[in-house]
Amino acid sequence: MLLGVTETIQENNRVSVLKKIRIITILFIVSILLPFLIYLFFNLGLITGKPAFNSDIQEPVAKVVTSTGVGTAFLISPTILLTARHVVENNKVGDEVELFFEQSKSKLNVKAKIKYISPSSVQPINGQVPMDYFLTDIAVLEAAEITEIEPLQLGESDAVNNLDEVILIGYPNGDYSISKGNINSDKFQGFNLFKLDATSNPGNSGGPCILKNDNTVIGILVGGSGPQYQGENIALKIDDVKRILDNAKISY
Repeated sequence: MLLGVTETIQENNRVSVLKKIRIITILFIVSILLPFLIYLFFNLGLITGKPAFNSDIQEPVAKVVTSTGVGTAFLISPTILLTARHVVENNKVGDEVELFFEQSKSKLNVKAKIKYISPSSVQPINGQVPMDYFLTDIAVLEAAEITEIEPLQLGESDAVNNLDEVILIGYPNGDYSISKGNINSDKFQGFNLFKLDATSNPGNSGGPCILKNDNTVIGILVGGSGPQYQGENIALKIDDVKRILDNAKISY
């Protein structure tokens, strides 16, 4: 009787050991294959991952110093930068401005010329800027070729949804700043402008509104209807910017 009990215990122990060996073997195989499977899924596009914040998007954003003030501009090609018209509107095409790429590795400081200022017939009314002024609030700067900084990529504002996360980069009051927020609406007071909840201040004007999902520019910060341009945190949509550039025959 005792012999039978002993044999049963030994058999149970053997089965238990075999189960543990199988589990350990499976875990070992999974630990080897899992990284490879994840790699395949991402590279085949079966899983879409949202990129983490890329600090490189700060480098192409420059502080613009004109004869009358400070604003923001950003590289979209080795020689071309975008900014807001009201950053340079007291100047004329051909005038020179100074650019400070404070977040670049070399702290690059270069001169640029105003290449294009989008025309506007809209004038302030009782000290207030009408909202349709901002629909064409764009200017283009041109510098000697900049090779050490990767330009920002222009995205598609029509593909943006409400509550999408955005990043604003600029130089409010001349000091570097980066902030994040969301698209509150794709219309502002009935106009085709993004309304943002991201914080901005005077000097942010002309800076990029970057979609956090893919680090592309989907707008240019232009301001609002308050006493200060940034009173309402609005951005000119990049699809409208592209149309203005195309009509002006400006390559980008």
